[in-house]
Amino acid sequence: MQFKSSTININKKEEDSTWDFKGSDTKYSNHGIHNYPAMMIPQIARRLIEEYGKNASVLLDPFMGSGTALLEAKLHSNFKEAYGVDINPLALLVSKVKTTPIDDKLLFQEYENIINRFYKAKKTLNENIETPDFFNIDYWFKKEVKLDLTLLKKSIESIHLDDTKLENDVKDFFNIVFSNVTRTVSNTRNGEYKLYRIKKETLEDYNPDTFLEFKKQAKTNIKKMSEFNKQFKSCKVNILDEDTRYKTSIPSNHVDIVVTSPPYGDSRTTVAYGQFSRLSLQWLGFEKKEVSAIDKHGLGGIPTADLDNTLNSPLLQEIIDKIAQLDEKRVKDVLSFYKDFYQCVIEIDRVMKTGGFLCFVVGNRTVKGVQIPTDDIIIELFKSKNEYKHHKTIIRNIPSKRLPKRNSPTNVKGKTLSTMNHEYIVILEKI
Repeated sequence: MQFKSSTININKKEEDSTWDFKGSDTKYSNHGIHNYPAMMIPQIARRLIEEYGKNASVLLDPFMGSGTALLEAKLHSNFKEAYGVDINPLALLVSKVKTTPIDDKLLFQEYENIINRFYKAKKTLNENIETPDFFNIDYWFKKEVKLDLTLLKKSIESIHLDDTKLENDVKDFFNIVFSNVTRTVSNTRNGEYKLYRIKKETLEDYNPDTFLEFKKQAKTNIKKMSEFNKQFKSCKVNILDEDTRYKTSIPSNHVDIVVTSPPYGDSRTTVAYGQFSRLSLQWLGFEKKEVSAIDKHGLGGIPTADLDNTLNSPLLQEIIDKIAQLDEKRVKDVLSFYKDFYQCVIEIDRVMKTGGFLCFVVGNRTVKGVQIPTDDIIIELFKSKNEYKHHKTIIRNIPSKRLPKRNSPTNVKGKTLSTMNHEYIVILEKI
């Protein structure tokens, strides 16, 4: 296929340190109730809403993750509705809890009930208590940790309220606390989004206090909910267990503004959301097969069979040609991601109103030493689908993030490359 010339205007790119938000509190309100990899900081979502959503009443985040944009919509007076889409059950649960107001006095009362049930169970402990038995549980959790997590899980499951919906909301709230604790007290290394076990010599002296971690996290999250309860507006939040690559339940021509941070690329070399979520989800009762499928079913999770490329992006074709000369296998992962992403472009275009703004916060990763200009490729893909105006691309520094500053993608000892230390905020308008 003959590709048209690139329509990217480099003069529309600008570095702007006011978008760095260095030193800002990124965990106000219900932000920060649960760790999640590669989270968009709330200040970015809030500023995008304020600058490009002045007349907006419906927001969409098609790659919802931990629900940052949805919570900001819930805190903003403009919005009647907000939609979030994700295939990861942990993202769905975290986003739901983040945006669902619950009386903090009730939460504290149920917190005390959980604590009392735990104390009682621990005191009258039966040595033969049945603990979960998912794959490699003893590799990732010490015996005492596994026991305490089991007792906490049972205590949360014992919550009973007359209102079934409220009971489920309260259980979900404490399941989020529990989920975060499972990762904190596991044998995984701190600060990693993939699963790496603590070194053997360190592990011997590692004895986390599971119960103390739960109490600390629960009190912190109840305090956050108390703050949220004073701030939230009437926006109806719709959490969709769907896939943006396919037609969602969102009506056509319905969305005024998209605020999102899509995945960086295939999970094998960037952010493995399923791997990050695995231990939490298995403790919450999800099957291994269901959990392990998250990364496989994510964007770029399955490599293309060949290099047949019909996407109308000259920049992407140039990148594919370069990487193909270096690694015929890796280039199929790259192409797969952008083919999947284009399916999302089709769906986003369907639900967008004319005059609506699309705000993409992206990182330009490097594969085999070749930097991929995802920000520019997104512009070309949307313009190839419909009439879109590129207003500008803002370049911001990333003061801190849950990704290494350098890595060794070639696995050659001593050879490292910089990972994403900048983000690009692409502003498009459907015209």
